[in-house]
Amino acid sequence: MSTPDFASRVQAFADNPSPAAARALAAEHDDRAFAALVEAMNDFMEGPDALAYREAVRTVATPAVLATWMSGDLEARRTAAHALSARFPEHVPFIAQGLRDPDDQVRAICRRSLRSWSSSPVLHDLFLEAVAHDDPRVRLLAAEGLGKLGVAADLPALHTALDVEQDDRTRDRLAWAIERIEDQGPDGQG
Repeated sequence: MSTPDFASRVQAFADNPSPAAARALAAEHDDRAFAALVEAMNDFMEGPDALAYREAVRTVATPAVLATWMSGDLEARRTAAHALSARFPEHVPFIAQGLRDPDDQVRAICRRSLRSWSSSPVLHDLFLEAVAHDDPRVRLLAAEGLGKLGVAADLPALHTALDVEQDDRTRDRLAWAIERIEDQGPDGQG
């Protein structure tokens, strides 16, 4: 349950973040702390306190909170995109949503999520969808992910994508993915 002075505690944290305060705010499970926690996480991405801020964000970033923020205004969508990680299966639909966002910054943040976890099996369906994305950078990451996953059943989609691809870097990555999967053979062994 939220305390009456929650907003002032969030402001105090935003003014002077600390891992202990991040944990205390996250324990409230109140999304009014979400933006301040994400900002602290972004400010402290390196160093001994980085994990504490990431964990605080993940505590507050439930699927319901992410759904609300990803459907909000531009600043809300950018904030939510920073909280996404392809490491978590429940974030994958929000990453897919972010890749379709009209704002290039939201799309760029979601591309980083993919790049970090491009060999995660939970992203398979997203990669299959994204291999036909409007953005060649997303298509490149999708091709890389599919190549790393190495599923022979993906070869037709990769060949189709290669046939229509105009971006040279993405064509190279698609060809790499096809070659990698074909070299593994039908049983997934090279």
